[in-house]
Amino acid sequence: MSDAGPETYRVLHIAQKLPGGVGAYLSEVLAFQREVLGPRRVSAVIPAEERFVLPYLPDGSFHLFEDAQRSPRALLRFAAHARNAIMHDRPDIVHLHSSFAGMLRPVIARMPDEVRPAVVYCAHGWAFNIRWSNRRRDLIAAVERHMSTMTDRTLCISQFEYDCAVDRGLPQDNMMVLHNGVTERVFPGCAAPVPMPRDRINLLFIGRMDRQKGFDIAEKAMAMLTDQPVHLHVIGATVVDGRQESQRLPNITHYGWQQREAIWSFVEACDAVLVPSRWEGFGLAAIEALRQGKPVLASNVDALPEVVRDGVTGMLFPAENPQALAAFIRVLDRARLAEMGQAGRADFLARFTGERMNRAILDCYRAVLYEKALASRAG
Repeated sequence: MSDAGPETYRVLHIAQKLPGGVGAYLSEVLAFQREVLGPRRVSAVIPAEERFVLPYLPDGSFHLFEDAQRSPRALLRFAAHARNAIMHDRPDIVHLHSSFAGMLRPVIARMPDEVRPAVVYCAHGWAFNIRWSNRRRDLIAAVERHMSTMTDRTLCISQFEYDCAVDRGLPQDNMMVLHNGVTERVFPGCAAPVPMPRDRINLLFIGRMDRQKGFDIAEKAMAMLTDQPVHLHVIGATVVDGRQESQRLPNITHYGWQQREAIWSFVEACDAVLVPSRWEGFGLAAIEALRQGKPVLASNVDALPEVVRDGVTGMLFPAENPQALAAFIRVLDRARLAEMGQAGRADFLARFTGERMNRAILDCYRAVLYEKALASRAG
């Protein structure tokens, strides 16, 4: 945090859904901002059914809304609830998280001048990068371009995301790259290794077992490796895209969803974390692995090469290619993995700590408020 005197502004965070990257981001940001700004100056609009994602923050920090579905009726209720929260809290800054919260920008733009806050927006992965049809992606990009005029600052979670936004015509003058970050240390006592067989290489997959995260690619690769001393441990849902049952292979163990603290113990026990995504705006699981000195085996796609330094803090393999991944896994060496893990810890401390991210966010807030004050005086 730069030396800029006492912090006297109020911030309201708004998220339409929490599980995944948004929840992890807010768990870092809300705790830090409550400490720096004071608990009465930081609040959040979140779904009541997902309150469990942020268990360490008091109920008084939140405006809870009841329906986190994405039907038109539920989204209209979410928008009304968010507007009421702004009118109640009178924040100086509203920080919008992900695309559906980003749709509130026209609502905020129409608020009276005396209560309209500055708007900071983070898509947490552009929706126009999802592997949908080109027509749908073009439409989403057009919507983002239009609403960028109602945004004081857009935070891109990777250089890849920034470059994609520029290619889509979003204005560069109010965008900045701000990598995700996580707390430097895990909580004491939460990272005791879970039992994993030491006569083989233990890989760990963390996340949704859907098309984006590429679990099916990892599963097909492991089906080719049943005769090899390697085992894949899986934390996440037990279905793929909500339809297809995953295979039950002898070299894959499923643990289902785990509490966040429990995940640290799995990372502590494994030899490497596997991230076989088809697309990825950042890759939070990767930096959580690096934090604990574990190398990352990631697909060479989107922002992952920006996070994982090939041959230094992990290895990159061809995306969407189970055969190549299987060949890649066959030659893994535990000593080499441990060496890359040590380099990964150093790289994490240099680039991906929550402290670095949080101080940069506060610097962003100050700049936005300064620019707004200048514009107000000029007007």
